[in-house]
Formats: sequence, structure tokens, C-alpha cells
Amino acid sequence: MKIQYLFILIPLFFAACSTSPETQKENGKGEPEFYLFDDVEHIDSVEAALPGEPEDIKDTVKQRTEEIKQQDLDTADKKYDKYIIQLGAFSSKERAESFIRENQDKISYLMTIVRKQQNNLYYVQIPPFQNRADAESVRNTLWKIIAFKDAFIVTE
Repeated sequence: MKIQYLFILIPLFFAACSTSPETQKENGKGEPEFYLFDDVEHIDSVEAALPGEPEDIKDTVKQRTEEIKQQDLDTADKKYDKYIIQLGAFSSKERAESFIRENQDKISYLMTIVRKQQNNLYYVQIPPFQNRADAESVRNTLWKIIAFKDAFIVTE
């Protein structure tokens, strides 16, 4: 009985696992399927594409990348006049004032309250910066203080 099952199962297994023209017809286009394997290790395309002086190429690519980043920062700085670090948003003026009283001695920047009419919230902010790099630097320093871990930059 077991041998009979083997004679049935083995041909069935090979028939099911074959790559025949029927498989290509199943996808409806009559084209062979395409498989992409992404377990290939990362290859530095610049080094692989341009043989020769890899250090010079790497330096050139790195320098150009830095130039592009600086251009992006300059362009972003031109889009906005001010970069403001927002430290908190409160539903009442009293809560915003309480936040300032508790935390003003932790930083050297003067915290101010700004009320926005569209959402009726009171925002605690520090004075604006002229460029994003300065604002990000100060924000990153503020993140180290627990009371300001949610600080972020808004633009105007």
C-alpha cells in the first residue's frame, strides 16, 4: 500500500514543481517571470563603475555631496525668514506660564508665549534663528534636557 502511494506522489511532486510553458502562460502575459534577489551585499557603485584612482574618486564624490548639502541648506534658508524652536503647546495661558516658571532657569534663551487664534493654543517658544543649522544645533542641545525632549523647529 505504501509503495503505491509513492508511485503516485513522486510523479505528482515532479509535475507540480516543474517550470514549463504552462507556468509562463499562468501569468497571463506569456512572458517569463522575473525574480529579483536583494540579498546581495552592498557594492559601492562609484568604485565599481570607475576603475583607477578610487581615493580621488571618493574624495570628489564626497566633496560634491557636501556642496549639494550646503546648497540645499542655503535654498532652505532662503525659503523662510525665521526658524523658531517650539518647546510646548498648552490649552491655557496659565499652564504655559507655569511651564516657563518651572523651566526658564534651565536654558539661557528667553521663553515667550505666542497665542495662535486658529487652534486657540498657547505656544512656548524661544527667539527665532536666521538659519536652520543654528536652530537645529540649539534644538539638539535642548533635547538633552528632559523638559524639552519634545522641542521642534517651526518656520515662518
